[in-house]
Amino acid sequence: MKRRNFLCYLALGIAVATAIPENSTSAQEADQLKMKIGVAREIITPKLGGLFLGYGSDKESTTVHDDLTVTALAIEYGKSRVVLMSATVGLVGNNLAPTLRTLCGEAAGVPATHVIIAATHTHSGPITTAVDKDQDVDYCERIFIPQCIAAAKASVKEMKPVTVGVATTESKVGVNRRQIFANDGVGTGQNPWGLCDSEMTVVSFKGEDGKPVANMIHCAAHCTASGSNTEVTRDWPGPMIDRLEKESGAITMFLNGFFGDLSPRIANGRATGDINHVMEVGALAGLDAVRAYQDIRDYRHEEMSIATGVVRIPYAPLMPLEEAQNELAKLESSPQARFARLTMGTLRANIEAYEKGETGESFFSYDQTLVKIGPIVLVPAPFEASTEISLRLRDYSKYGHTLGLGVTNGWNNYLPTRDQITRGGYEVDMFKWSGARRLADNADTHLINQNLELMEEL
Repeated sequence: MKRRNFLCYLALGIAVATAIPENSTSAQEADQLKMKIGVAREIITPKLGGLFLGYGSDKESTTVHDDLTVTALAIEYGKSRVVLMSATVGLVGNNLAPTLRTLCGEAAGVPATHVIIAATHTHSGPITTAVDKDQDVDYCERIFIPQCIAAAKASVKEMKPVTVGVATTESKVGVNRRQIFANDGVGTGQNPWGLCDSEMTVVSFKGEDGKPVANMIHCAAHCTASGSNTEVTRDWPGPMIDRLEKESGAITMFLNGFFGDLSPRIANGRATGDINHVMEVGALAGLDAVRAYQDIRDYRHEEMSIATGVVRIPYAPLMPLEEAQNELAKLESSPQARFARLTMGTLRANIEAYEKGETGESFFSYDQTLVKIGPIVLVPAPFEASTEISLRLRDYSKYGHTLGLGVTNGWNNYLPTRDQITRGGYEVDMFKWSGARRLADNADTHLINQNLELMEEL
């Protein structure tokens, strides 16, 4: 009811916003009130023999199951333009994202803040950030960066007026992966009663001739169906994208949601599978995407607006020096030391911060850009954020379709909810033990509320 009432109100608002002023009969002025888009795609498949991002594996790629791509969607309304980019790689690291946004912005004629670069998070692609392995600098410099620039540049060459349609459907592509065992431990698997975002959103753009120009699919799940494999692949979003492109005849972009605690719903009951599971999950996701696409009944001329700002999330206090020293000494002399390398690394970094007098800033900050397309608001986040954050943000938002974009414009580890921190598990360990400074336990609330405040400027 909330969404239906909002859409009715929105329809009135759009009618006012897109009406031609009484004193103007200029066709040019009327055309400026129409949203225009351009779309382009480039191949970013790596050479074989490189390492994959996922699972800390030293396996080298041996075959290409399907090409990796970067898709750029340029959207223009009046004097505003933004370029949305979806790259089928695991992550775009903080050392790469700002430079890439600047270069792609220059190619597309927009400021870096108006370039949004989302990674789909396939684990079967090259290393585009330094996590547990060194970044593949050669791949980034020779293939990834040039092809992203080329896609951004091509997306603005032939922009055309479009109408916009949107629909949602229930999808079972994702499942909560924080499996809880009888001993109260938390592992990575499938948790059928855990919280999951089952909403898939499809946004479609049609030209004034009624022909589809581009689509966006938004849903949430880790791209890990392929498991610890040797095939280069987009993982399950690949077959889903291909299916909707075949149905609509238009280039389709996938934007992953807040998937930090979601795995693909694989038939083996685990969080990972093999290339056969990629095709199974992707085929089901493709059917969902087509169903949502076919449910779009109303295409309209919509407005676009952009809001930029800064999100500031407080850090938790550093562990007291003496406590950190004692904990490190215990672990170093423990038989379990080899299983606690992450924790020991954090403790050493904590101690080093005291020795250097570098206790750090009180807040972690990142630049934020929100994009509103009619009733749709895109909310990027440079984290593997938990799904509850997205669900709460969507519920509190006044817009009908509030879509959180995970691992977008950089990567700063996992962002669990306060509830999850209490129980622990892999996502929480990564959040707590990947550096001397970690975010406060209520980081989820800060992220939500500050983005809601920024929405008021749209």
